[in-house]
Amino acid sequence: MAAYGLFATLADNLADRNIRTGFGFLFDRAGFAIGETLIAYAPGDSYAAALAVGLLNTLLISALGIIFSTLLGLAVCMARLSTNWLLARLSGLYIELVRNIPLLLQMFVWYAALLFGLPAPGQGDVGAVDLDNRGLHLPALTLADPVTPLLLIALAACAFLFVAYRRKYVGAGTALALTGIVILPFLLWGAIDLPRAGRFGTIGGLSLSTEFLTLVAGLSVYASAYLAEIFRGAILAVPAGQREAAKALGLSPAQAMGRIVVPQALRIAIPPMTSWHLNTIKNSSLGVAIGYPEFVSVVDTVISQTGQAIEGVGLIVLTFLLLSLSLSLVTGLYARRMGWSVTGQPGRSIQTATLEPFPLRSIAAWPSWIRRNLFRGGRQSILTVLILALAALAAGKGLSWLLIDATYSGGAAECRLASGACWPFLRENARLILFGTYPEAEQWRSAAAAAILLSCLALSFVPRFWSSRLGLAWLGAIAIAMLLLRGGVAGLAYVPMEKWSGLPVTLLLASIAVVGAFPLAILLAFGRRSARRGIRWPSVAFIELVRGTPLIGVLFLAAVLFPLFVPSYLSIDSLPRVQLALILFTAAYMAEVIRGGLLAVPGGQAEAAQALGLAKWQARRHIQLPQALKVSVPGLVNTSISELKNTTLVLIVGVFDLLQTTRLSYVEAQWRPYFAEAYLFTGAIFFLLCFSLSRLSMKIERKLYHAG
Repeated sequence: MAAYGLFATLADNLADRNIRTGFGFLFDRAGFAIGETLIAYAPGDSYAAALAVGLLNTLLISALGIIFSTLLGLAVCMARLSTNWLLARLSGLYIELVRNIPLLLQMFVWYAALLFGLPAPGQGDVGAVDLDNRGLHLPALTLADPVTPLLLIALAACAFLFVAYRRKYVGAGTALALTGIVILPFLLWGAIDLPRAGRFGTIGGLSLSTEFLTLVAGLSVYASAYLAEIFRGAILAVPAGQREAAKALGLSPAQAMGRIVVPQALRIAIPPMTSWHLNTIKNSSLGVAIGYPEFVSVVDTVISQTGQAIEGVGLIVLTFLLLSLSLSLVTGLYARRMGWSVTGQPGRSIQTATLEPFPLRSIAAWPSWIRRNLFRGGRQSILTVLILALAALAAGKGLSWLLIDATYSGGAAECRLASGACWPFLRENARLILFGTYPEAEQWRSAAAAAILLSCLALSFVPRFWSSRLGLAWLGAIAIAMLLLRGGVAGLAYVPMEKWSGLPVTLLLASIAVVGAFPLAILLAFGRRSARRGIRWPSVAFIELVRGTPLIGVLFLAAVLFPLFVPSYLSIDSLPRVQLALILFTAAYMAEVIRGGLLAVPGGQAEAAQALGLAKWQARRHIQLPQALKVSVPGLVNTSISELKNTTLVLIVGVFDLLQTTRLSYVEAQWRPYFAEAYLFTGAIFFLLCFSLSRLSMKIERKLYHAG
């Protein structure tokens, strides 16, 4: 009955707004240009051709992000496992910084640095490789059309030679020589097109835009921090006897790592690594925030021109779901072919890899500690000296920019005379960053709302409140914060939701999403384990559809489609619609965490409850759920951290969160050069919040471990 009412309302709204449905629009003329394409495309082509261009761009970005993040993650992992104390600590610092700052914020930093930090085209000579604020320009090989099919045959021959070398059919020298013989004629036949200065910028060669570089760099760096920890856990799970056996066979540590340890570690790492590659594919949709024409960005343009919102959002959901399923299928087939397990390697105990702490209190022990951890052997000594030199250079430049050459008083005019940080920018714009468009005379209410929510977060660190009282405290804090922001009671002036912005909005979105998703996640977790198909299948479908769709797609669903499912006389602000999307998105991930906790509860617990005469729901509420939540709490806290970072994406649908107000702070021409100060301020806020939650997760894990 409810479903019929929703669809009846949808039909009425579509008729009232004269919105047609169907996919016939795909063959209409698109009428808009796309700056970067892998296939031929013109504005006169169809919408289907435009979507194909966007899909290919998404595939390219995803593939490069997966490759670079895997290589960088493996390199960071090896640095984290290094016996050099400095290298291990610096790699750990890299991981903490990257993981505790939202991806969208990192991407804006990359984009602003490339856009404002690099020279404009035409400033200086153009070399074979040139980098300016319009992108990276590289030499390109141009071939005549009749040569293209032959080139494809040559590439296939090179691939065959590579496989033959891997199979030991030919030696390395023979394979390289034959490859050179195959490719050399095409290099001579074709022409090398070098970048060169043009009237309106660099022309010729291969140009990779600033947006392209930003997206690849942001996805690669962000995922590499998580992949590094996945690889580290997998390597530490390989039995120590494998290294000892390799040493007994005369293999060096590097050979043992490359030929013995890493191949076994990949078997353990492949399930969580695949999950992060899926996240990279979904995160490629963030190109819409910086203007890169990937699939979601093209769909957004199509929706704006045609009004086909239902079809557009449906294409986003279907496309990313198919991409996720395809990657999972390919990974699973490859793992089975190699004899690996796609569900992990149970029963492996993970070793500990702890660094020797620095003896601060014992000065006499310093020389021996330094010899053991920093200058043990020639290679270790060279590495330490190199790291110290680079660290000193970076610290010198950083301190010079932050403190020595910084401007502390005056305004934008005084900042332009100095080469360091412009701290007057924060003095002038801190209120805008923190509270945005909230009425200035009432901003004390916005500050009080943020303080109440942060106080509740601090209360979460006190173990004696880890009970239902903490949940009630969060509900009370959210209610009070919303009353303060809204007003209209107790003599407070009414402030409409469209004026809410900044830090309080970010905290509210994350808090309500986590608190609101929790009961729904419990129902979904039990529903997915239900024996009734009418309950199990809808639960599975909801979880898999939401988890397989980028959050941007879910936000578009709420911002664009939700108004079509409510009566026309109801007007719902964008903030509640976005909040509902975040609740549904968070619930899907929380449900899987809770389901994992339910699977960890012994089956005998339910049988014992049944023997005591408890009904099924009584057993679930009083016996199974408490034990499952005890196991699931660390995972739920990690989901909360992800949700806090995910709130930054709401700016794409017009909600003024903390990141959006940060971008507003340097819109004025006089403050535009000082984006670094703005992002440093906001990044520090997000880092402190996310780092605090990660420490809370570790504290809960230790508490549960000792309790068990």
